[in-house]
Amino acid sequence: MKKYSIFIIAMMLISLMTQASNEAYEKAMRKELQQMKVAKSPDDFKKVANGFSRISEMVPEEWLPDYYAGLALVNAGFRSQGRLEEKDAFFTQAKKLTDKAAEKSPNNSEIVALQGYITMGELSADPNSRGQHLSGVAMQFFGKAVDLNRQNPRAIMMLGQMELGMAQFFGQEPGKACGLISASLKLFEKEENTKEEDTLLPTWGKEMALQIKESCQ
Repeated sequence: MKKYSIFIIAMMLISLMTQASNEAYEKAMRKELQQMKVAKSPDDFKKVANGFSRISEMVPEEWLPDYYAGLALVNAGFRSQGRLEEKDAFFTQAKKLTDKAAEKSPNNSEIVALQGYITMGELSADPNSRGQHLSGVAMQFFGKAVDLNRQNPRAIMMLGQMELGMAQFFGQEPGKACGLISASLKLFEKEENTKEEDTLLPTWGKEMALQIKESCQ
């Protein structure tokens, strides 16, 4: 009986410690997510990425900290006004972090879409020399992300963005691209109505889709 009581107490302590650890993780994640919402400059996004990387060190089994660190660095790369080398440095580091997330959570539509977003960033940094090769790579990532989860608005939105860019480049009608953007906006609305308000899962992208839609009008 005494051994049984000790076992119960030990299990209760483990449960309490696990709960405290989860609460600390969620609190740290929400703090960095809030910082990412208000970040504007590359330096702001670098600080956010560093924050998520520190969280990743504390909970190495979780994919979300690496994912968000990669996303922050992609945003830094897109906003960088520096030379090509500076932009590429952001995208290279973002790629490493996103690959880490992919190792922890294989065949994850959100991660694959982010890998495509990084490729899009690399392309935009030097479109003349990279467009022909990287446009196909980005499309493969987005296509795979959609196949993995056809309810992922970010994957469909970015696929639409790539389709729109290609239609504009080749002087084609943007109907297919604009249809994808409209579909993504419906999925963003559905996501808002179904996901918990304080979820740590990705919910970003609606504002991007609305901006892209303006090109369809």
